[in-house]
Amino acid sequence: MKKVLIVSYFSKPSNFVGAERVQGWLNYLPENNIYPLLVTRFWKENQTDISLYESPTHNIVEKKKNYEIHRVSRKKNLRDYLIEQNKWILIRKILSLKQMIFNNIWFKKSEYYPFFVYVDELLQKEKNINTIIVSGTPFHSFAIGYHIKKNYPKINWYADYRDQWSTHPFKSQTGLINRLLFLIEKRNEKKWTSIAVGFITVSENWKEIINRFIGKPGHVVKNGFDLDVSSIKEHKVPKNADKLVISYIGTIYPYQNYQLLLEIVGELILEKNIHIEINFVGIDSFHTISTEVEKLTKDFSQNIKIKKRIPEKDLESIYQKTDLLWLTSFGKMKGWYPVKLFEYASQGIPTLLYPTDSDVMEEFIKNTSSGFVFSEKEEVKKWLVSIFNSESSININLHKGNLAKYSRRFQTAELANIIK
Repeated sequence: MKKVLIVSYFSKPSNFVGAERVQGWLNYLPENNIYPLLVTRFWKENQTDISLYESPTHNIVEKKKNYEIHRVSRKKNLRDYLIEQNKWILIRKILSLKQMIFNNIWFKKSEYYPFFVYVDELLQKEKNINTIIVSGTPFHSFAIGYHIKKNYPKINWYADYRDQWSTHPFKSQTGLINRLLFLIEKRNEKKWTSIAVGFITVSENWKEIINRFIGKPGHVVKNGFDLDVSSIKEHKVPKNADKLVISYIGTIYPYQNYQLLLEIVGELILEKNIHIEINFVGIDSFHTISTEVEKLTKDFSQNIKIKKRIPEKDLESIYQKTDLLWLTSFGKMKGWYPVKLFEYASQGIPTLLYPTDSDVMEEFIKNTSSGFVFSEKEEVKKWLVSIFNSESSININLHKGNLAKYSRRFQTAELANIIK
């Protein structure tokens, strides 16, 4: 069985999207005659705060039936201590900036150097490994692949882009420090990937953009979902005669047009006395959006429920009460398949995409018959009113054959074909 080394900062049991992607590879690569070894950090169960860092004083190897997880120990530094104690914010910011500079210009002082040392020692023992995948974010971990390739010229290393880096349209360049870091990272991205055999990303659009920037062949491996499509059962809408429940699960970014549906819901509640509830779960994972949501919905706040990020297993109670799972476009960003797009479809609950991205999300929903797509405000209002007032429910008729191509099992088979 071919062995493949995967380096990923994020892994289970943390509660991050990046961890789910890599765990899918661990689960399904063995079905394709590939034995994966993951090198990662220590995480607490369902951890959602990247800044908290606790680990034993020694490395630990977890040997599973068909794969291995190697967790690399790291000593807690002053910045970690100050974050944990919530002290001296200014000093923490200075230390974080210092670390960011080291990540970019001094590899031996980088946060990712201990992972490189561990991988280097592991390759000296596992001499039959000839393929390494380094998964970003954090993109500075690509330096590991670069330095490993320099030490082991016969190794094929792939950069896994779960997102765009320098080519991201919303990459901050405001202020002297951000502009300087952007220029340094842009240089580093080209340098570190210059000796990669290729890269992996999550959409065709991003593949073309990254390829133009770094000049390396790209491959698409989408994120997907874990459930067996044969077990998915479509839900009727609405589940309750007296109200309509809409849920948004996961991060909201500032450049998403989430305000538009809130405006519609507010008008229907206040003007037409239609009982609509919106659940927000984990929207503040990267940006504090809940404060803005509260401002926009202050006149109907009793209809808005905002929860922090919760373990995946606890989402079941949310899904049981939900009539529509809501998605919205990412502004100018094209080619973005949010993981929740796949998770929503796998629940059998209709997806409401408004406003549409007129891109891959709309294409996915139409291709899988997993929901409804709108671009105009009045269309959405009439549709929601018709659902609420109708004596009959609306239903989706999932195209399970098309949906199966987006499962993690299918997508991991695509990865196996790339690296074999």
